[in-house]
Amino acid sequence: MKTRDRILEAARELFNTEGVGALSAVDVASAMGISAGHLYYHFKGKPQILAELMEVHAAEVELILQAMRDACRKDASFEMLWTHVHILVEEAWDARFFYREPALALENAAVAGAARRIIAAQQSALADCLAALSDAGAIKAGPEVRDGLAGQLATGIAFHAITLDLQGDTGPPRERVARAAAQVMLPAAALAS
Repeated sequence: MKTRDRILEAARELFNTEGVGALSAVDVASAMGISAGHLYYHFKGKPQILAELMEVHAAEVELILQAMRDACRKDASFEMLWTHVHILVEEAWDARFFYREPALALENAAVAGAARRIIAAQQSALADCLAALSDAGAIKAGPEVRDGLAGQLATGIAFHAITLDLQGDTGPPRERVARAAAQVMLPAAALAS
């Protein structure tokens, strides 16, 4: 693994466990056992590390959403939507530092741009899948309801990335993510035929 990738992985893990606000790029370097100069050779500082982490997160979300759209075209089923929402909740959990501290977007234009792309892409892909589900008879909902539900699902994914930590549940992350995905999907379940 390249040093740059190792720095990003270490920063993501550190930001997820300890938060972003109280940490610096030097803290990331110390946690990795490298010099601050070595880290600064790869990144100008914490804002650039955060921007890069959000770009990676956005790219991963976009891949998941494309796979969801492809699956919707082939098999528009409620189970398929559930599976992809579960994967999106897992992805949000992996980048929970951002969802826990959304003010990061206000302080960093690159982070804000990635966050806007994620939200818009999720709502669009979810709306497309809900329309495919409606066309296939798997759910009963008009366009306005589907659009509103797509927004609720996207908001639920982000919200549960935060509440997974706040609930005080000490169970394995996989089980917690599965429960969160089930909660996100509850409004959609009410529309299932």
